[in-house]
Amino acid sequence: MSDMTVAEGGTGDVRDFLAMVHDHSSCLVPVQYVNLLETLEREEPPPIVKQVLRHVRAGQTRICRDLLTRITGDSVLTDAAPEFAPPVEEPEIYLHFLVTRVRFRQFSIAALVADARTEASRRGARLLRTHCWAGEDGRLVREYEALGFTATLEFEELRSDGSFWPGRILQARV
Repeated sequence: MSDMTVAEGGTGDVRDFLAMVHDHSSCLVPVQYVNLLETLEREEPPPIVKQVLRHVRAGQTRICRDLLTRITGDSVLTDAAPEFAPPVEEPEIYLHFLVTRVRFRQFSIAALVADARTEASRRGARLLRTHCWAGEDGRLVREYEALGFTATLEFEELRSDGSFWPGRILQARV
């Protein structure tokens, strides 16, 4: 993890960000959007592309780089949780879109989570929340738990193809 650095992302990072989201697209985006990078030039890009662009423009993206300055992961940090997450009675930072290049996955995730904790503390939030896919016997949930999160609410999100995406909300105290 010490070989990774995390900083605010910018518009120059959008292509890399969307490429990593695309790599994880089987859980995140509708089937008809085969290549997210190709949709950047559309007059009406898919909702997930618009969402990433909105976060980039708002200065909410965090980019992880290795020693060679290659982008190895990204995330989004906001002061608000998505609609499906129950509201909380305290300031929080919500970690969205935690995606990485497969080769750097373990180190990038650890660096981005550590950065999210630091940002939460810097912003005066004592609660860090996120959500993840809870399928395949909860393997990803266990990975987040190993990073200091506690699993809380289970939920299902209806996808555009009619199937359900099994999710889990996790939280950590900062």
